Amino acid sequence: MMTSPLDTLGTVLSTLRNASTKPLKNLIRGRRPRILIFIHSYPNYSETYMHEEIRSLIGQYDFKIITLWPSGYPRKDAFPFTLIQYNETSLVYGPIEEVNREFSSPHQQEFIEEVDAIIKDFKPDVMHAHYFGLGLLLNFLGERHKIPFTIRTHSMDILSEPQEKIDALCDAANSPWCKRVLAFPAFQDYLVESGLRPEKVVPCWPVVNFSRFFKPDHRAPTGKIACAGPAIPKKAHSDFIDLAMRMRESGLTFDLYTKGPHLATTQAYNEQAKNPVNIIYKDPDDMPDVYPHYDWFVYPSDPTLNKVGLPAAIAEAQANGLGVCWQELPGRRDEQLEFLGGGGYLFQCIEELPAILTQPYPDEMRQAGLNNAKKCDIEQHKVLLTEAWEQAIRKTAAAV
Repeated sequence: MMTSPLDTLGTVLSTLRNASTKPLKNLIRGRRPRILIFIHSYPNYSETYMHEEIRSLIGQYDFKIITLWPSGYPRKDAFPFTLIQYNETSLVYGPIEEVNREFSSPHQQEFIEEVDAIIKDFKPDVMHAHYFGLGLLLNFLGERHKIPFTIRTHSMDILSEPQEKIDALCDAANSPWCKRVLAFPAFQDYLVESGLRPEKVVPCWPVVNFSRFFKPDHRAPTGKIACAGPAIPKKAHSDFIDLAMRMRESGLTFDLYTKGPHLATTQAYNEQAKNPVNIIYKDPDDMPDVYPHYDWFVYPSDPTLNKVGLPAAIAEAQANGLGVCWQELPGRRDEQLEFLGGGGYLFQCIEELPAILTQPYPDEMRQAGLNNAKKCDIEQHKVLLTEAWEQAIRKTAAAV
């Protein structure tokens, strides 16, 4: 009988929580393990899951962060990081056929030399990266320096990507230096079918700092509707503006929390519609105090692009007890319903929403959302990452 990704996730978590291990400090001369992290453009405000992953583990490990590209929209408070600009075709966003996988161009060699210097000084025990494309780099560095690594994939690095690119990234992750690939549950089988060895990939929900958002107490209605996310095409913020325009006489308030490369386009569209939406920005660390001012959270997406994965903002809103309405995406209904866990609605078009938003959020859905959001809590599933790190460190220590 086939085992579902979610069954696998539950089994792995149960096993790891019950495992007892000796302190790693005994194996690495009394110091904390050192993890070298690679992120494409830290500290982007919209990539909160990367920041929260580090925040949850910084008491156990020594981290050094390398970012390959400067953030155009940084969060307010970031961890220390080093920018080593990668002046070649992006390993994450670029076409795979344009990527030099040998890292032999002059620009790549300059980049590698700077990374080499950090590795020599920091002496990491493990490397870790966000986004599947950076597996190409970690595969190269792992072999070059004999350092194990892990990768956390997300959504845009897998969804609607050319098969040739996914195949190449799976091949890189099959490196003996790659110890684990974390992927959303719905992607596990796809990655295995694309050539990734089954033992490499473990299903994992998105990262949320659940305790900061959990507000289970009932609140009086506010008559306010929120939307949040970076101002980029796949988020379809024009649909939220269309919804507010359609409900202009409802007496409800519509607020969009965003900034990003398409902010000017969004603002212009809102102005053309006579400003039915208040466009605001709040730093991610301020958002736990923002959600309680709203009754509903609406998350539109562009179905033609189909690049929105499992938004952490939905789990944040659920943890706050908000009603959730999320755009249904082609071929992904079951995956989306599983992520919502009974705590929210899928909609196919905004015309469906006025009838929902003008009614109270059913309490059974609210309770389901509060419970469901816990599965994204980094404190619950960070063990999927740390177990791979500690296993790799122990293996290295045993070989010395």
